[in-house]
Amino acid sequence: MKSKQKVLTGEFGFHDQLQEELSSYCVKNINGDGSITIHEIKDSYFLVNNVWSIQFIGEIKQFREMWKKYKNSRKNVYFKFVNPTLNLEVKFVWYHSLFNEEWSLCSVFNGFANHLSKLTKFINEKYPKLYSLMDLELDKAEREWWFWLHEQGVETHSTSQDIKYGEYTVKRTVANFLRLIHSKLCVLTDPRDEWEKDRWDVRVLYDQYGVDYIKSTSKYYLDFNKIKQLKIREQVKQYIKLRLLSKNNFTWATSIHYLRYLRPFLSFIFLQEPTWDDLNNLKRSHIEKYIQSLHEYTQNNLTQKNAHPEKYVRDALKVLGKFLEDIQRYEYELAPKTHVRLLIFPEDKPKLKKKPIDKIDYIPDYVLDQFFTHINDLNKEVIPVVWIAYKTGLRISDVLGLTSNCLEKLNSKYSIITDIEKTYVKGHRVPIDEDLANILAVLIHKSKENSNHDNNPDGLIFIRYKGKRKGRPFSQGWVQIELNKFAYKKNITDENGDIFHFTIHQFRHTYAVKMLNGGADILTVQELLAHASPEMTLRYAKLLDDTKRKAFEAVMNQGVFSFDLNGEVQEIKAGEDIPEDILQALWQDHKLNAMENNYGTCHARLSGNCPYMDEAPCLTCNGGSPCKDLAIGFSDFDIGKYEDHLRRTTRNIELAKQYGREDIVEKGAKNLKRYEEILCKLKEGNIIFGRMERIKRKHGVRK
Repeated sequence: MKSKQKVLTGEFGFHDQLQEELSSYCVKNINGDGSITIHEIKDSYFLVNNVWSIQFIGEIKQFREMWKKYKNSRKNVYFKFVNPTLNLEVKFVWYHSLFNEEWSLCSVFNGFANHLSKLTKFINEKYPKLYSLMDLELDKAEREWWFWLHEQGVETHSTSQDIKYGEYTVKRTVANFLRLIHSKLCVLTDPRDEWEKDRWDVRVLYDQYGVDYIKSTSKYYLDFNKIKQLKIREQVKQYIKLRLLSKNNFTWATSIHYLRYLRPFLSFIFLQEPTWDDLNNLKRSHIEKYIQSLHEYTQNNLTQKNAHPEKYVRDALKVLGKFLEDIQRYEYELAPKTHVRLLIFPEDKPKLKKKPIDKIDYIPDYVLDQFFTHINDLNKEVIPVVWIAYKTGLRISDVLGLTSNCLEKLNSKYSIITDIEKTYVKGHRVPIDEDLANILAVLIHKSKENSNHDNNPDGLIFIRYKGKRKGRPFSQGWVQIELNKFAYKKNITDENGDIFHFTIHQFRHTYAVKMLNGGADILTVQELLAHASPEMTLRYAKLLDDTKRKAFEAVMNQGVFSFDLNGEVQEIKAGEDIPEDILQALWQDHKLNAMENNYGTCHARLSGNCPYMDEAPCLTCNGGSPCKDLAIGFSDFDIGKYEDHLRRTTRNIELAKQYGREDIVEKGAKNLKRYEEILCKLKEGNIIFGRMERIKRKHGVRK
């Protein structure tokens, strides 16, 4: 929890308020129970001194540990602007960045202090009469700053290497420093409510209004400044504000998605109609031109390997359609007079091409073998993240959002209990093995030992205890970068010999495929993955079906045998005695019609004339009733047998439903009911006999 500083209210002059706030500072105390006590010290050290000493700051309680670890030779930071008001403004930024713990002592006294020295020389030389940083024409001043740095021999750009995309150029911190200080000053001195600003920070909205967001990402801002028409900008802000506050399937990520498409649409329309200040006269002809521009944009800009132009156009039109429909329904002033149904037609949205089944992005066993061979060389903080993702199928946002109460033990079995953000599932339960439970137990113990209300208010187990992300989980992007650095370092390759590119979501897909390969039914996998609908789960199932087909063909090619007339096993040559069309027919029969039993799989379902096709003989051989000599419950294995029967029958019913085999569904339901009844009796400690009357007669018991 960051120390709360005073908010500028406008009651005094702008710089008077800065002076007022710099006339004191807060001391933070961590109590034994983990709670925080903050008290204010009236001391004008930070206001009156233009040289700040690490000695003074290091003696303030919350900075003592950092001070002990500080090893740099630079012990002071200097504020040497010609104009005292500039010193005041920059000190104000430094003060807040320090006490809100956004900057470490190393940044305050070393890295940023070095940049400040250069910026001071630049401002004093180029803007000697500047009264306030707020008076700068920032874009122009920044260009001059870069040019000045070049003249001083300071590099403004550097080259970095991405494992997947190769070499790229980035601006150095010093090049961004003027904009950083200016931006921080603007944010810190803006007294308006967050909703009134043109750039929203979700961390503020979360604290003040409970607007939730995925804390393992760094997408904190929503910037409306590119909507140049002020009236339109305010109405778009009002629209997104109401949608966010409704919390009705409209998340912070959704608002980012909406603004991504609404901004270019509005820019396009007002370029076409520069005199408009609303959308009242929007016509179908405008939409047609916009659709054309979308296709041109995707053709010229979406050129990367995994680009999906049709999806981009479809998403853009979907967002626009919903926005126009809503503002008409809510009677916004900017709403078009022409109904949205006459502006955007269903056929405007491109039909998406379905991805081939084998394109599900899971990690092949060939890669997994290499990965787990070297896993102990992976970043130690990332290893447990990967194990949890691999063994539970949880999304990375849910893994990084796990808290210290996520582990549950019930009847000697362990589960992870957590809320699923994307599909709004509360208390989702995923069974885990004891090895993963032990890993979690260590993480939970460490979290409880090191956490308090200041550094870990939510009780997370993958937590940053200090720095810019203090109190928030590891960044998703950082986890993925570490994975791919590891792949490059250990030369983890695909079957073509290329370095494998990891994404965290691949572990979720891999979990699903392995669950299905291991015999789990579709409904179970859907439940474990907390899929809102079975659509994605069925994609995994189709992939599994394709895998089974290949395995079926491999077995057929390896060796096929048959029973001869005498019941002896004899070999059949696949190439000669079984043509390709017969193989295909065998596969279809096997997939659609074969019934699994205790001995193998049976194709009698085709003709329907086997007396035992509905069930193994023991439960049906006595004129459709169980065998008179059958007894269930004496063996310790009988409960397991009927649990297995339940799983198999449920799976067969679901598969039969997919293929429209209502006859099989009906028979399966009958068996399912019988199994459930038997299993219930067994779990109560009972024994079931085939015919109790027969046993009674044997022992001379009469009615």
